Amino acid sequence: MWTRRTFVGAVAGTATLLSGCLGDDNGDDDEGEDDDDEGVGSYDTRLDEMDDYDLIDHTGESEVAIQISPNRDPPFDPDPIVVDRLTTITWRWGDSSGEVYPIEIPSPCQWSGSDGGTSHSWEFPFEGKYDIGYTAADVEEVTGTMFVVDPNE
Repeated sequence: MWTRRTFVGAVAGTATLLSGCLGDDNGDDDEGEDDDDEGVGSYDTRLDEMDDYDLIDHTGESEVAIQISPNRDPPFDPDPIVVDRLTTITWRWGDSSGEVYPIEIPSPCQWSGSDGGTSHSWEFPFEGKYDIGYTAADVEEVTGTMFVVDPNE
């Protein structure tokens, strides 16, 4: 039987789960902070590592498609990339047992990747470096790198 307390608890729990990568959960106003020191808010964006990569610039685009082919070099095409916050990223691959997933991502982001299929899309609202992995039934893990930046900076 549903009581008011169980209903409110269920709604609050569901809202927390759904929030995922949708917003900054610490409530801080990031205005005036230096992104190169500790990152936006209270997490390390690792954006200072961008200079270590020969990035393919997809800033200014609303959608970016990445083809994953484990036997090709690089396995993620294009890779590495830089995109604006909230750009729709779609990974595509040929094996329905394949999964794309986070290896190392900014701490506020709750993205957990895909559960099979042959494609997966996501919008990333948090700035930072995202190390993404892919594996399938008969494939060793391959990785790609993506930097998400604020288009207004």
